[in-house]
Amino acid sequence: IFSVAPPVLSRAFQELANGMLRYHDARKIASVPLPFPYVQCLELLLLVHLIATPFLTCMWVKSAFWASLVSFMQVFFLWSLNSIATELENPFGEDVNDLPARDLQLEMNKRLLMLLRCQAKELQELKDTREQCLWVHS
Repeated sequence: IFSVAPPVLSRAFQELANGMLRYHDARKIASVPLPFPYVQCLELLLLVHLIATPFLTCMWVKSAFWASLVSFMQVFFLWSLNSIATELENPFGEDVNDLPARDLQLEMNKRLLMLLRCQAKELQELKDTREQCLWVHS
């Protein structure tokens, strides 16, 4: 059926299987969101942190400037990490930061169709070029 050496054909099927494995892994990521109670608890803890941090920082630092700066940085970093986690939860949407799933699928289809071309069925010949390669030993 195929005029391809068995190791090459085996490797092609292995790569197709790896592609299907990655596809199913991506589907798992897209279809299993974080549990709702976990997200709500995390938001509540971030809100408590937002309220408590300025008071605790004022007891730790004497300067109002440093207290406000340290409070802002702590709260900003934690809320930023929460926003990043929210974006990473579903990377296959239509937002600016999401993965271009449609483009990736079109590229995969193009590469699979390339295997059906007549040029892909021809075996390439390797020429013996040992005479041309001279190793210089010092």
